[in-house]
Amino acid sequence: MVDDAPLNKILLEVVIYPKRLTVDDFDWILDVYEAVCPKSRIKLFKIAELPFWSSVADPVLTQAARSADRSNYRFFEAARKRIREGRGLEAQLWDGCEIDDDRGTFSLNIEAMKRRSLGLAWYVRFLFPLDFPVEQLTRLLRTLADRIDIYSGHGGPVFAFARDKKDEAFTEIYAKARRFWGVDIDMLDLIPFRMRSELKSPCWINLLGTSFMDDAGVAARIQDLRADADIAIFEQRFGTVFMLAAEPDSLDRNRLARKVLAYQQMAKVMDGFVLSGVGPLAGDGFISNAESTDEWLHRFSIDSKWLTLPTVQ
Repeated sequence: MVDDAPLNKILLEVVIYPKRLTVDDFDWILDVYEAVCPKSRIKLFKIAELPFWSSVADPVLTQAARSADRSNYRFFEAARKRIREGRGLEAQLWDGCEIDDDRGTFSLNIEAMKRRSLGLAWYVRFLFPLDFPVEQLTRLLRTLADRIDIYSGHGGPVFAFARDKKDEAFTEIYAKARRFWGVDIDMLDLIPFRMRSELKSPCWINLLGTSFMDDAGVAARIQDLRADADIAIFEQRFGTVFMLAAEPDSLDRNRLARKVLAYQQMAKVMDGFVLSGVGPLAGDGFISNAESTDEWLHRFSIDSKWLTLPTVQ
């Protein structure tokens, strides 16, 4: 906290890592977001061509947008043009609610990072207030996995943070993450290219695309999950969704619930694919402890070095 203003808070997210997106996919995702976000909360947009947030109601239009023959989300025409041309892009919608707003925030971020030798790495992130109906998170991830060819995805609680005070925010997040194991940490600036062959550590809901599900080791280890009545598994067109409990849990280490066992089982399924060698993340704790980012990513593994878990029966 700086000057009594919070630097981070827990929100809800759904993230996918598509193999590719077409213009039709892009427009479909916008429609999906419009279906789950109240219209009154779709206020601002941002694209790579504009270095500021512009009003949806009175948008600053690029030349491509002014000449576009469409009415819905015309201000994103420059992003559509980038998709057609195979270029990197950024397209965001936001309600304008800052980190200290008690209402939480709604936002959508569609981004393609480009490197000459690696091509495009995509991610799509939906962010919601903490009181958003959690059953809609699972439904959303399943809907996305039926339309978009995806490497992987995940959803549940996440530490959101003040972007202009990232170092200070992550110093606090480090301390909170030591206690609350069930809350994800945003590292989308570091990992998109790696998500073609690696996975984020277990979250409340997890999506494994067909390239992971076709792995013989993964397929064998999933049998234990299928035998657990508390874990719901949904087969979708482009992958399998694993919901590790009926609702998300922060997994407070000081009040550890049996739910952590499902996360440990999911970590076994993901063994060999969970990200390693990432970071370090920002903030004093992660930077001063060089291995701590990897330790956090592998906190549910049998040989976890993040903190020793109390025994849960």
